[in-house]
Amino acid sequence: MIHCKTNKNRDLLASHSFTCCLCLLLFLAPNCGPSDQAKDKVAIVVGSRQITTDQLKKDMEFISSDMDLPDHGRNRIRKQIVELVIDHYLILEYGRKMGISVSEKEVERAIKDIKSGYTEGSFKNALLRGYVDLEQWEERIREQFLVNKVIKEVTENITPPDYQDIKRYFEDNKDEFKFPEMLEFRQIVIRSREEADALLSRLNNGEDMHELAKKYSIGPEAEKGGTVGWVAHGDLEESMEKVLFSMPRGKISPVVGTPYGFHIFEVLSVRPEGGKQLPEVIGEIESRLLIQRRELFFKKWLSSLRSQFQIKINQDILNGMEIS
Repeated sequence: MIHCKTNKNRDLLASHSFTCCLCLLLFLAPNCGPSDQAKDKVAIVVGSRQITTDQLKKDMEFISSDMDLPDHGRNRIRKQIVELVIDHYLILEYGRKMGISVSEKEVERAIKDIKSGYTEGSFKNALLRGYVDLEQWEERIREQFLVNKVIKEVTENITPPDYQDIKRYFEDNKDEFKFPEMLEFRQIVIRSREEADALLSRLNNGEDMHELAKKYSIGPEAEKGGTVGWVAHGDLEESMEKVLFSMPRGKISPVVGTPYGFHIFEVLSVRPEGGKQLPEVIGEIESRLLIQRRELFFKKWLSSLRSQFQIKINQDILNGMEIS
């Protein structure tokens, strides 16, 4: 039962980054066929694809469904969402032009892998929450496979960073590799002070905390004898942190009341604050720089597609569309 503080940053429209596009493209609905196009006005043309008003509305609503959209910036946000939709269809057009495709076996295997993580009931509920039927969902998986294959093909020859690049990044960003004081601890969490006091007496009389935690603690770490693991200074709820970071290693704490119950702590190990050395973080920096290079390349590549394929936007239709 770790009660950590979190810091959520939900800037979903920060940029057309490699990662952001991949996440959003997965859920864009499939393109309309010719029979659909005849029933609705064409809002956007991307290469050979005509995106109708109805299709564009579905795409935009899906992307914005989990966003907390401010009233004052809706026009700007609408424009950014439309740009993401255009990027999606540009990638598909590039794949068509280059003859990139996915096989039925690849799609079937992907669908099987995804379904294996769900029960039948939970899978159906997930589809209902996304307002899609099975056929739509399978088509999205097919398109995502194609999008991934296109992106992999165009980014596979990006040169990875060399040792000098990695070293330079480390020297320029040493603060990123500093770590605060950390400790490893275990705990027994009980609902009532009376029961906690009784367990503390048993501990003081020599009984094993590991065994008592397994038997009595209500925390999720009880199965591991109450061992929580390593936490950093600043991660825990204030009343817990104040006690834990003032305790010596190996000593049993008095009963500590928190908003989550009554705790008995034992600090197992302590690691003082410090900084990692270059050999420890070479792999991490290499991965980070490679991602940055891919994002930069991907952004430039998407921009270049706009000169390769015709894009037409019916601005009158777009201006009349609302983001729900």
